[in-house]
Amino acid sequence: MTARRGHYSAGQETRVLLVETAERLFARRGYGAVTLAEIRSAAGQHNSSVITYYFGSKEKLLEAVLEHRLPVINAEREAMIRERSTRHGRLGVRDALWCLVQPLADSLREGNHYVGLVDRLLDTEVLGSVFGAADPVVTASGIAVDRALRDALADALVDLPKDARRQRIMMVYESALRTLARYGRSSASPDEGELSACIDAWEGLLRAPTSDETHRARGHS
Repeated sequence: MTARRGHYSAGQETRVLLVETAERLFARRGYGAVTLAEIRSAAGQHNSSVITYYFGSKEKLLEAVLEHRLPVINAEREAMIRERSTRHGRLGVRDALWCLVQPLADSLREGNHYVGLVDRLLDTEVLGSVFGAADPVVTASGIAVDRALRDALADALVDLPKDARRQRIMMVYESALRTLARYGRSSASPDEGELSACIDAWEGLLRAPTSDETHRARGHS
């Protein structure tokens, strides 16, 4: 949730300012390329120990970014899961994709760089540790969507090996983050038609037939 200045104490305002500054810099340049001193300077803080005081370490600051953003994303995703599960009985492949992507697309507004941050973290070792340290309550909807997507794809493509299904799902995750991050970095967000067209492409990737060549190469022929 983007901070509304004046609704926090001075200490809380400083903490949120540091979190949002770190998020912006990490999203633009990558987690490893940004120093605590740069974050402090960009946030207009002159106390050299201010980040250590509030967070203790750079990784704890990154964890605080997730704590700042995930509750809103999780709440929207949980509502979508409930609504689409009620309507269709269970989440199909396309339902799961909408539940995955829509809350992220809705976060693409001025001052929120969460999607760009996660995109930058994709190729880092810290990604798993910070999500592992997050409150399970606010990561539950993402886990639920991942499980629903795997189950729906297994039902839709019973002959596709499990490792191949997982590979396709990871390709969709990476593509979704990269696509939405590009919107965010241009200060834009996809409209419903654009997002639906993206989901068409991701659903097509997941449901694509497997060639005889691939079956032979994987040893499943």
